[in-house]
Amino acid sequence: MLESPNAYLKFDPSHQAASPIPAIDADGRIRLPGFPAGLSIQSYLPLVHRYTQILEASRILDRHRDHLRLMARFNPALANAREPQAPLTALSPSTLLPHLYYKREDQTATRAYKLRGALVGMAKALESQQVKCFLTVSTGNHALGVLKAAELLLPQVVRLVVPGNTAVLKLEKLRKAIDGLNANGVQADLLCKGDTFDEARTWAMANQGQDEAYLDPYNDPWVVAGQGTLGLELLAQIGHLLGQHPYEEVVVIAPIGGGGLLTGTATALKLASAWEPAFRNVNLRFVGLRLKDLQAPLGDAIRVAEIAPDNLQALNALNVSIQTMAQEHMAQGVRFVQSDLGQTVEGASGGTVYPALKTEAFSPTSRRLVVSLLSGGNA
Repeated sequence: MLESPNAYLKFDPSHQAASPIPAIDADGRIRLPGFPAGLSIQSYLPLVHRYTQILEASRILDRHRDHLRLMARFNPALANAREPQAPLTALSPSTLLPHLYYKREDQTATRAYKLRGALVGMAKALESQQVKCFLTVSTGNHALGVLKAAELLLPQVVRLVVPGNTAVLKLEKLRKAIDGLNANGVQADLLCKGDTFDEARTWAMANQGQDEAYLDPYNDPWVVAGQGTLGLELLAQIGHLLGQHPYEEVVVIAPIGGGGLLTGTATALKLASAWEPAFRNVNLRFVGLRLKDLQAPLGDAIRVAEIAPDNLQALNALNVSIQTMAQEHMAQGVRFVQSDLGQTVEGASGGTVYPALKTEAFSPTSRRLVVSLLSGGNA
Protein backbone atom coordinates (compact mmCIF):
# COMPACT_ATOMS: atom_id res chain seq x y z
CA MET A 1 0.00 0.00 0.00
CA LEU A 2 1.25 3.47 -0.87
CA GLU A 3 1.91 5.91 1.91
CA SER A 4 0.61 9.44 2.40
CA PRO A 5 1.07 12.04 -0.37
CA ASN A 6 4.25 13.44 1.19
CA ALA A 7 5.83 10.08 1.92
CA TYR A 8 9.17 9.22 0.33
CA LEU A 9 9.23 5.94 -1.56
CA LYS A 10 12.00 3.66 -0.34
CA PHE A 11 13.19 0.76 -2.46
CA ASP A 12 11.75 -2.55 -1.27
CA PRO A 13 13.32 -5.65 -2.85
CA SER A 14 10.24 -7.68 -1.87
CA HIS A 15 7.92 -5.40 -3.88
CA GLN A 16 5.61 -7.48 -6.06
CA ALA A 17 5.01 -6.62 -9.70
CA ALA A 18 1.52 -5.69 -10.81
CA SER A 19 2.02 -7.43 -14.16
CA PRO A 20 4.05 -10.30 -15.61
CA ILE A 21 7.81 -10.06 -16.08
CA PRO A 22 8.74 -8.31 -19.39
CA ALA A 23 8.88 -10.56 -22.44
CA ILE A 24 10.49 -10.19 -25.84
CA ASP A 25 8.02 -10.45 -28.72
CA ALA A 26 8.61 -11.86 -32.18
CA ASP A 27 9.87 -8.47 -33.37
CA GLY A 28 12.52 -8.38 -30.65
CA ARG A 29 10.81 -5.63 -28.65
CA ILE A 30 10.50 -5.63 -24.86
CA ARG A 31 6.86 -5.78 -23.75
CA LEU A 32 6.58 -3.80 -20.53
CA PRO A 33 3.43 -2.59 -18.74
CA GLY A 34 2.74 0.99 -19.75
CA PHE A 35 4.62 0.63 -23.05
CA PRO A 36 1.97 -0.72 -25.45
CA ALA A 37 4.26 -0.57 -28.48
CA GLY A 38 7.13 -2.17 -26.62
CA LEU A 39 10.76 -1.03 -26.46
CA SER A 40 13.78 -1.99 -28.49
CA ILE A 41 16.56 -3.60 -26.49
CA GLN A 42 18.72 -0.56 -27.39
CA SER A 43 16.19 1.69 -25.64
CA TYR A 44 15.27 -0.64 -22.78
CA LEU A 45 18.70 -1.39 -21.33
CA PRO A 46 19.83 2.26 -20.92
CA LEU A 47 16.53 3.08 -19.20
CA VAL A 48 16.93 0.17 -16.76
CA HIS A 49 20.53 1.18 -16.06
CA ARG A 50 19.46 4.76 -15.38
CA TYR A 51 16.66 3.52 -13.14
CA THR A 52 19.11 1.54 -10.97
CA GLN A 53 21.19 4.71 -10.63
CA ILE A 54 18.11 6.61 -9.50
CA LEU A 55 17.49 4.01 -6.78
CA GLU A 56 21.07 4.50 -5.57
CA ALA A 57 20.60 8.27 -5.73
CA SER A 58 17.57 7.97 -3.45
CA ARG A 59 19.72 6.18 -0.87
CA ILE A 60 22.30 8.96 -1.03
CA LEU A 61 19.65 11.61 -0.43
CA ASP A 62 18.23 9.57 2.44
CA ARG A 63 21.58 9.81 4.21
CA HIS A 64 21.45 13.61 4.09
CA ARG A 65 17.71 14.21 4.33
CA ASP A 66 17.63 15.45 7.94
CA HIS A 67 20.42 17.98 7.32
CA LEU A 68 18.76 19.23 4.14
CA ARG A 69 15.42 19.65 5.88
CA LEU A 70 17.13 21.62 8.64
CA MET A 71 18.78 23.88 6.05
CA ALA A 72 15.40 24.52 4.45
CA ARG A 73 13.92 25.64 7.75
CA PHE A 74 16.56 28.35 8.00
CA ASN A 75 15.81 29.71 4.51
CA PRO A 76 13.80 32.95 4.98
CA ALA A 77 12.15 32.50 1.59
CA LEU A 78 10.49 29.33 2.91
CA ALA A 79 9.18 30.86 6.13
CA ASN A 80 5.57 30.41 5.04
CA ALA A 81 5.99 26.83 3.82
CA ARG A 82 3.86 24.36 5.74
CA GLU A 83 6.85 22.07 6.29
CA PRO A 84 9.99 22.96 4.34
CA GLN A 85 11.45 19.74 3.01
CA ALA A 86 14.54 19.16 0.98
CA PRO A 87 14.45 17.28 -1.11
CA LEU A 88 11.17 15.65 -0.24
CA THR A 89 8.74 18.15 -1.63
CA ALA A 90 5.00 18.34 -1.32
CA LEU A 91 2.50 17.56 -4.04
CA SER A 92 0.05 20.40 -3.38
CA PRO A 93 -3.43 20.77 -4.88
CA SER A 94 -4.39 23.93 -6.71
CA THR A 95 -6.89 26.07 -4.82
CA LEU A 96 -8.27 27.48 -8.09
CA LEU A 97 -8.37 24.59 -10.54
CA PRO A 98 -9.60 21.13 -9.48
CA HIS A 99 -7.44 18.12 -10.41
CA LEU A 100 -4.32 20.29 -10.88
CA TYR A 101 -1.42 19.61 -8.51
CA TYR A 102 1.97 21.24 -8.05
CA LYS A 103 5.19 19.38 -7.30
CA ARG A 104 6.81 21.97 -5.03
CA GLU A 105 10.50 21.95 -5.97
CA ASP A 106 10.48 25.65 -5.10
CA GLN A 107 10.48 24.50 -1.44
CA THR A 108 13.91 22.83 -1.32
CA ALA A 109 16.76 24.42 0.63
CA THR A 110 17.92 26.22 -2.54
CA ARG A 111 14.39 26.77 -3.88
CA ALA A 112 15.08 24.58 -6.93
CA TYR A 113 15.17 20.89 -7.83
CA LYS A 114 18.84 21.17 -8.83
CA LEU A 115 19.92 20.43 -5.26
CA ARG A 116 19.03 16.77 -5.80
CA GLY A 117 21.44 16.14 -8.67
CA ALA A 118 24.20 18.37 -7.31
CA LEU A 119 24.34 16.50 -4.01
CA VAL A 120 24.20 13.05 -5.60
CA GLY A 121 26.79 13.93 -8.25
CA MET A 122 29.23 15.38 -5.73
CA ALA A 123 28.75 12.51 -3.27
CA LYS A 124 29.42 9.88 -5.93
CA ALA A 125 32.51 11.71 -7.22
CA LEU A 126 33.94 12.05 -3.72
CA GLU A 127 33.28 8.36 -3.07
CA SER A 128 34.27 6.73 -6.36
CA GLN A 129 36.85 9.12 -7.80
CA GLN A 130 38.18 10.38 -4.46
CA VAL A 131 38.48 13.90 -5.84
CA LYS A 132 38.45 17.01 -3.68
CA CYS A 133 37.97 19.71 -6.33
CA PHE A 134 34.88 20.40 -8.42
CA LEU A 135 34.05 22.47 -11.47
CA THR A 136 30.58 23.19 -12.81
CA VAL A 137 28.70 25.54 -15.11
CA SER A 138 25.25 26.94 -14.47
CA THR A 139 22.77 29.73 -15.05
CA GLY A 140 22.26 29.83 -11.28
CA ASN A 141 20.15 27.05 -9.80
CA HIS A 142 22.60 24.19 -10.38
CA ALA A 143 25.41 26.31 -8.96
CA LEU A 144 23.32 27.03 -5.86
CA GLY A 145 22.78 23.29 -5.52
CA VAL A 146 26.50 22.57 -5.85
CA LEU A 147 27.31 25.13 -3.16
CA LYS A 148 24.71 23.64 -0.82
CA ALA A 149 26.13 20.17 -1.49
CA ALA A 150 29.61 21.51 -0.71
CA GLU A 151 28.29 22.89 2.57
CA LEU A 152 27.37 19.33 3.53
CA LEU A 153 30.21 17.34 1.96
CA LEU A 154 33.09 19.84 2.41
CA PRO A 155 35.31 19.35 -0.66
CA GLN A 156 38.50 21.42 -0.91
CA VAL A 157 37.66 23.56 -3.95
CA VAL A 158 34.54 24.46 -5.92
CA ARG A 159 34.72 26.56 -9.11
CA LEU A 160 31.46 27.88 -10.55
CA VAL A 161 31.28 29.14 -14.13
CA VAL A 162 28.25 31.26 -15.07
CA PRO A 163 27.36 33.12 -18.28
CA GLY A 164 26.95 36.88 -18.53
CA ASN A 165 23.15 36.56 -18.80
CA THR A 166 22.76 35.00 -15.34
CA ALA A 167 19.95 36.63 -13.36
CA VAL A 168 21.12 39.28 -10.88
CA LEU A 169 19.16 37.69 -8.01
CA LYS A 170 20.89 34.38 -8.55
CA LEU A 171 24.31 36.02 -8.72
CA GLU A 172 23.62 37.68 -5.37
CA LYS A 173 22.62 34.36 -3.84
CA LEU A 174 25.72 32.68 -5.26
CA ARG A 175 28.07 35.31 -3.84
CA LYS A 176 26.45 35.05 -0.42
CA ALA A 177 26.74 31.26 -0.43
CA ILE A 178 30.38 31.48 -1.55
CA ASP A 179 31.20 33.79 1.35
CA GLY A 180 29.73 31.25 3.74
CA LEU A 181 31.72 28.38 2.23
CA ASN A 182 34.98 30.32 2.28
CA ALA A 183 34.41 31.06 5.95
CA ASN A 184 34.09 27.29 6.55
CA GLY A 185 37.36 26.42 4.82
CA VAL A 186 36.06 25.50 1.35
CA GLN A 187 37.66 27.52 -1.43
CA ALA A 188 34.80 28.61 -3.69
CA ASP A 189 35.19 30.84 -6.74
CA LEU A 190 32.71 32.38 -9.18
CA LEU A 191 33.82 32.92 -12.79
CA CYS A 192 31.77 34.71 -15.45
CA LYS A 193 32.60 33.39 -18.93
CA GLY A 194 30.76 33.95 -22.19
CA ASP A 195 27.39 35.49 -22.87
CA THR A 196 25.27 32.31 -22.81
CA PHE A 197 25.13 29.01 -20.94
CA ASP A 198 26.51 27.12 -23.93
CA GLU A 199 29.50 29.49 -24.22
CA ALA A 200 30.17 29.19 -20.48
CA ARG A 201 29.94 25.39 -20.72
CA THR A 202 32.39 25.30 -23.63
CA TRP A 203 34.87 27.38 -21.60
CA ALA A 204 34.47 25.22 -18.51
CA MET A 205 35.03 21.94 -20.35
CA ALA A 206 38.12 23.36 -22.05
CA ASN A 207 39.57 24.63 -18.77
CA GLN A 208 38.89 21.71 -16.44
CA GLY A 209 41.81 21.13 -14.12
CA GLN A 210 43.54 17.77 -13.98
CA ASP A 211 42.38 17.18 -10.41
CA GLU A 212 38.87 18.57 -10.89
CA ALA A 213 35.66 16.59 -11.24
CA TYR A 214 33.27 18.26 -13.67
CA LEU A 215 29.63 18.20 -12.49
CA ASP A 216 27.71 18.79 -15.69
CA PRO A 217 24.14 19.91 -14.92
CA TYR A 218 22.64 17.78 -17.73
CA ASN A 219 25.13 15.18 -18.98
CA ASP A 220 26.47 13.77 -15.71
CA PRO A 221 24.60 10.47 -15.17
CA TRP A 222 24.60 10.79 -11.38
CA VAL A 223 23.31 14.36 -11.54
CA VAL A 224 20.45 13.16 -13.74
CA ALA A 225 19.86 10.24 -11.37
CA GLY A 226 19.58 12.71 -8.51
CA GLN A 227 16.91 14.63 -10.40
CA GLY A 228 15.15 11.31 -10.98
CA THR A 229 14.48 10.89 -7.26
CA LEU A 230 11.69 13.38 -7.86
CA GLY A 231 9.99 10.68 -9.94
CA LEU A 232 10.17 8.17 -7.09
CA GLU A 233 8.46 10.67 -4.81
CA LEU A 234 5.76 11.25 -7.41
CA LEU A 235 5.17 7.49 -7.61
CA ALA A 236 4.03 7.47 -3.98
CA GLN A 237 2.28 10.83 -4.08
CA ILE A 238 0.33 10.27 -7.31
CA GLY A 239 -0.38 6.69 -6.30
CA HIS A 240 -2.04 7.97 -3.14
CA LEU A 241 -4.28 10.25 -5.21
CA LEU A 242 -5.17 7.40 -7.56
CA GLY A 243 -6.33 5.45 -4.54
CA GLN A 244 -8.73 8.29 -3.67
CA HIS A 245 -10.02 9.19 -7.14
CA PRO A 246 -10.45 7.00 -10.26
CA TYR A 247 -8.35 9.01 -12.69
CA GLU A 248 -7.94 7.44 -16.10
CA GLU A 249 -4.98 9.59 -17.11
CA VAL A 250 -2.08 11.36 -15.42
CA VAL A 251 -0.17 14.11 -17.22
CA VAL A 252 3.15 15.36 -15.79
CA ILE A 253 4.40 18.67 -17.24
CA ALA A 254 7.98 19.89 -16.75
CA PRO A 255 10.32 22.49 -18.26
CA ILE A 256 13.26 21.35 -20.39
CA GLY A 257 16.64 22.98 -20.77
CA GLY A 258 19.28 20.29 -21.13
CA GLY A 259 16.69 17.66 -20.24
CA GLY A 260 18.08 16.25 -16.98
CA LEU A 261 14.98 16.94 -14.87
CA LEU A 262 12.42 15.30 -17.14
CA THR A 263 14.74 12.47 -18.19
CA GLY A 264 15.32 11.41 -14.59
CA THR A 265 11.74 12.02 -13.48
CA ALA A 266 10.09 10.25 -16.42
CA THR A 267 12.47 7.27 -16.24
CA ALA A 268 11.81 6.73 -12.54
CA LEU A 269 8.06 7.26 -12.65
CA LYS A 270 7.41 5.38 -15.89
CA LEU A 271 9.45 2.28 -15.02
CA ALA A 272 8.39 2.11 -11.37
CA SER A 273 4.70 2.67 -12.14
CA ALA A 274 4.74 -0.30 -14.53
CA TRP A 275 4.85 -2.57 -11.45
CA GLU A 276 2.64 -0.50 -9.14
CA PRO A 277 -0.99 -1.71 -8.84
CA ALA A 278 -2.32 1.84 -8.30
CA PHE A 279 -1.22 2.78 -11.83
CA ARG A 280 -2.82 -0.20 -13.55
CA ASN A 281 -5.13 0.93 -16.37
CA VAL A 282 -3.94 4.55 -15.99
CA ASN A 283 -2.48 6.33 -19.02
CA LEU A 284 0.69 8.11 -17.86
CA ARG A 285 1.90 10.93 -20.12
CA PHE A 286 4.80 13.37 -19.91
CA VAL A 287 5.07 16.79 -21.52
CA GLY A 288 8.31 18.75 -21.74
CA LEU A 289 8.35 22.47 -22.49
CA ARG A 290 11.30 24.17 -24.16
CA LEU A 291 11.77 27.87 -24.77
CA LYS A 292 10.35 29.12 -28.04
CA ASP A 293 12.81 32.01 -27.81
CA LEU A 294 16.13 31.54 -25.98
CA GLN A 295 16.18 35.27 -25.29
CA ALA A 296 12.87 35.23 -23.40
CA PRO A 297 13.58 37.12 -20.13
CA LEU A 298 11.53 34.74 -17.97
CA GLY A 299 13.31 31.67 -19.35
CA ASP A 300 16.71 32.19 -17.74
CA ALA A 301 16.61 28.88 -15.82
CA ILE A 302 16.36 26.75 -19.00
CA ARG A 303 18.20 28.92 -21.51
CA VAL A 304 20.07 26.02 -23.16
CA ALA A 305 20.42 25.63 -26.92
CA GLU A 306 20.00 21.84 -27.15
CA ILE A 307 18.77 18.90 -25.12
CA ALA A 308 21.70 16.65 -24.19
CA PRO A 309 21.84 13.71 -26.69
CA ASP A 310 21.53 10.92 -24.09
CA ASN A 311 18.59 12.71 -22.49
CA LEU A 312 16.87 13.21 -25.83
CA GLN A 313 17.26 9.52 -26.61
CA ALA A 314 15.66 8.61 -23.27
CA LEU A 315 12.84 11.11 -23.70
CA ASN A 316 12.06 9.68 -27.13
CA ALA A 317 12.07 6.12 -25.77
CA LEU A 318 9.67 7.21 -23.02
CA ASN A 319 7.39 8.84 -25.60
CA VAL A 320 7.66 12.28 -23.99
CA SER A 321 5.87 15.04 -25.90
CA ILE A 322 8.25 17.99 -26.35
CA GLN A 323 6.63 21.34 -27.06
CA THR A 324 7.57 25.01 -26.85
CA MET A 325 6.48 27.82 -24.54
CA ALA A 326 6.69 31.55 -25.12
CA GLN A 327 7.36 34.50 -22.83
CA GLU A 328 3.66 35.29 -22.53
CA HIS A 329 2.86 31.67 -21.57
CA MET A 330 5.37 31.80 -18.73
CA ALA A 331 4.07 35.19 -17.60
CA GLN A 332 0.48 33.94 -17.45
CA GLY A 333 1.55 30.84 -15.56
CA VAL A 334 3.57 32.83 -13.03
CA ARG A 335 0.58 35.08 -12.35
CA PHE A 336 -1.71 32.09 -11.92
CA VAL A 337 0.63 30.41 -9.42
CA GLN A 338 0.96 33.67 -7.50
CA SER A 339 -2.83 33.91 -7.24
CA ASP A 340 -3.17 30.21 -6.44
CA LEU A 341 -0.37 29.60 -3.94
CA GLY A 342 0.72 33.11 -2.96
CA GLN A 343 4.24 32.24 -4.13
CA THR A 344 6.45 33.70 -6.85
CA VAL A 345 8.06 31.07 -9.07
CA GLU A 346 10.47 31.21 -11.98
CA GLY A 347 9.19 31.62 -15.50
CA ALA A 348 10.03 28.03 -16.44
CA SER A 349 7.90 26.84 -13.51
CA GLY A 350 5.01 29.10 -14.44
CA GLY A 351 5.20 27.87 -18.01
CA THR A 352 4.32 24.33 -16.92
CA VAL A 353 0.92 25.57 -15.71
CA TYR A 354 -0.03 27.21 -19.00
CA PRO A 355 -0.99 23.98 -20.87
CA ALA A 356 -3.33 23.05 -18.02
CA LEU A 357 -5.02 26.43 -18.38
CA LYS A 358 -5.20 26.76 -22.16
CA THR A 359 -4.82 23.37 -23.88
CA GLU A 360 -7.73 20.94 -23.87
CA ALA A 361 -5.51 17.87 -24.21
CA PHE A 362 -3.69 18.81 -20.99
CA SER A 363 -6.48 20.39 -18.98
CA PRO A 364 -7.27 18.81 -15.60
CA THR A 365 -10.64 17.05 -15.39
CA SER A 366 -12.36 14.48 -13.22
CA ARG A 367 -10.75 11.85 -15.44
CA ARG A 368 -7.35 13.54 -15.89
CA LEU A 369 -4.89 14.44 -13.11
CA VAL A 370 -2.36 17.08 -14.16
CA VAL A 371 0.90 17.60 -12.26
CA SER A 372 2.91 20.77 -12.87
CA LEU A 373 6.56 20.63 -11.78
CA LEU A 374 7.42 23.94 -10.13
CA SER A 375 11.13 23.50 -10.79
CA GLY A 376 12.34 26.67 -9.05
CA GLY A 377 11.35 29.77 -7.14
CA ASN A 378 14.46 31.96 -7.44
CA ALA A 379 12.66 34.79 -9.23
